[in-house]
Amino acid sequence: MLFFKRYYDTLSIAFELLTLSLIAVPYVTHEVVAQDGGFELPVQLIGFPIIIIAVRMSNFVKKLAYSLNPNTYRRSIRAARGINVTEPPLNFAKADRELVRQLGPDFCVYEDVCIEHVRTAGTKSATDWHGIINNFSQLPQNKQQYYLLSVFLGDIIRSVKLCQHFTETGRICH
Repeated sequence: MLFFKRYYDTLSIAFELLTLSLIAVPYVTHEVVAQDGGFELPVQLIGFPIIIIAVRMSNFVKKLAYSLNPNTYRRSIRAARGINVTEPPLNFAKADRELVRQLGPDFCVYEDVCIEHVRTAGTKSATDWHGIINNFSQLPQNKQQYYLLSVFLGDIIRSVKLCQHFTETGRICH
């Protein structure tokens, strides 16, 4: 019997709590009221200037990075290959006189070597020393300095016209 009494007491307490909560709910809950601010700004008034400032700063940073990049001031690959770029004027007669004075009257230039080095001078990151030394060692002793002259004219002077000038004047190596 004690069991039923406890069960009854628990049920009665649960029923009373349920009844009280149903009666009290309308009095406890409040209606949600939106607060009206005194001053409102449209989103566009803040957003558009921020976007414009961000775009201008981005363009400024891009231009600054471009101007500070050392590659900006190096010759381009197109310029190094001689495509649509005018070569600086060279005094062929003076170059010929200097080479005769330094190397003797029978100096010569390997035209194909000279032109090859003109074309590849700006495109390679490093000079192919292994190929140069191999070709150098295969030539006869008296022609080795002229091979290096041809490499120098191609890599340093970078003038196809100069290489062709020496061929036209009969200074081609055989």
